[in-house]
Amino acid sequence: MRKVVLAAGAAAALALGGIAACKLDGGGTGYVEIRTVPVTPPPSMTLFLGSAKLDPFKKGSAVLRQSVGTHKLGVATSGDPIPLCELVVKKDRITTVTVSLLERPPRCQCRATSGTDAASNKRCEG
Repeated sequence: MRKVVLAAGAAAALALGGIAACKLDGGGTGYVEIRTVPVTPPPSMTLFLGSAKLDPFKKGSAVLRQSVGTHKLGVATSGDPIPLCELVVKKDRITTVTVSLLERPPRCQCRATSGTDAASNKRCEG
C-alpha cells in the first residue's frame, strides 16, 4: 500500500512539474495577418514590421510568424518608416490588420481592438 501512495505522489509531482514548465516557457509565437488595400500597393511604399522590411504581398495579404509581444507596423516611401500602429501578438493567436494605403496618411484597421474608441486607437490585438 505504501508503494502505491509513493508512486501516486511521484506521478503527481511529475505532472505538476510538467504543467509548470509549460507555463514558464517565457515566450512562444503567434501570427500576424496583414492585408493591404489596394491589393497591389504603389511600388514606392514599403511596409515594415519592427525594423524588418516586408516583401510585397501576393494577392494583398500575408501571414507572418512573430514572437509574442508588441511589434510596430510602419510604412515608408523614402527614408525612415512612419509608425502606423502597434500589433500585439499573443501566443498561438492571429492578429489581423488591414492597411489602407489609399488614404493620406495611410492607416491601420484592426479586426479586434483594445479599448473603447477604435477610431483613435492605434493598437491591434489578436
